[in-house]
Amino acid sequence: MHSLDLIVSTIGVYFVKTKPGLPSLKSNYGELEDPLEIIKRGFYVSLFLAMIGLYFICFNFLNVPKFPNAYMCFFFCSLIGVGVAFMFVIITQYYTDYNYGPV
Repeated sequence: MHSLDLIVSTIGVYFVKTKPGLPSLKSNYGELEDPLEIIKRGFYVSLFLAMIGLYFICFNFLNVPKFPNAYMCFFFCSLIGVGVAFMFVIITQYYTDYNYGPV
């Protein structure tokens, strides 16, 4: 499970990047990106890959003949954990981002 964490987060880091170049030196740079949106892009990629990896792990290691569908219960439990992590990000953004009312 922890190996999956390392692989997924390493891949997610590669999606956390801005457009190349400096906005002050390029007249056609366009609109500046919100830093939080850039970070969330990597987080969403990591969440998607984690769900795929969790299914693979649950199916291969928890699929036993005596309980043929037990691996799905473990997979859904892990999806609840992924969903809670997603909600932490959304709730934290709501209460800390200047675009929302509480700030």
